[in-house]
Amino acid sequence: MVGDEALARGVEDLEPPASSAINVFVTGQPGVGKTSLVLNAVKKLPKDMIAGFYTLEARNPRTGEKIGLDIESLSGESAPLSRLRRGCGPKVGKYYFAMEAFERLVLPLLTPSKDIKLHVIDEVGRMELQSELFKDALMALLASPNVAVFGSLPACRYGHDLPFVEAIKQRSDTAILTLTKSNRDATALQVEALLMNIVSSASVSGAPSTSPIEISSRASSPEFACSSISPYTVSFHEHGEPFEKRQRTSDSNTI
Repeated sequence: MVGDEALARGVEDLEPPASSAINVFVTGQPGVGKTSLVLNAVKKLPKDMIAGFYTLEARNPRTGEKIGLDIESLSGESAPLSRLRRGCGPKVGKYYFAMEAFERLVLPLLTPSKDIKLHVIDEVGRMELQSELFKDALMALLASPNVAVFGSLPACRYGHDLPFVEAIKQRSDTAILTLTKSNRDATALQVEALLMNIVSSASVSGAPSTSPIEISSRASSPEFACSSISPYTVSFHEHGEPFEKRQRTSDSNTI
């Protein structure tokens, strides 16, 4: 597989040619640190050249109960990804996918732009893959010679990948890095060097911006619905295992 071969060769051989971009994904077991790696790497990149989203865990602030997942763009816009309540959309496990809200926020972030050289996607998971529009937009980005995609993929279940995830892993223009607890520090350095190389090589005229991106924690709509952000506590997650917790402010505490 190209990802395994690329990882074995190291960063030097992963440098993208000047005429095209390379796509990079990290995969690994839940809780190993994929989301943390993605966010830490993104914070060091020039913010005017990247776009994308990451996933947050949503919790009831009074009980601490997990009530779903949220997504947030790198520019700070938020939307629900899933909720426990019925009526949100297709059911995946015990949650309902807020497809309309997800597509409204995410699809514009996956639209090619002359200014955006790297699209960040955390993650290409079972919930997100319920959206055909998301899958079409992602495949179009992966095939584009002018932009790169950096994101996370879920680990295999029962020895098998989702067909769409397997298709990504088999692409000749895509490197797959398997993250473990023993290699995550070294992998993080490798990813950061590779992404800086991608962004730098994508600069066409003038010096690239040196202003790093900031992960926003701005408040959003206080209404709780499938089509809007909830007022609940959220935390960086790895398939249900929290990392950094934070409180989203709101004028409403109703469930």
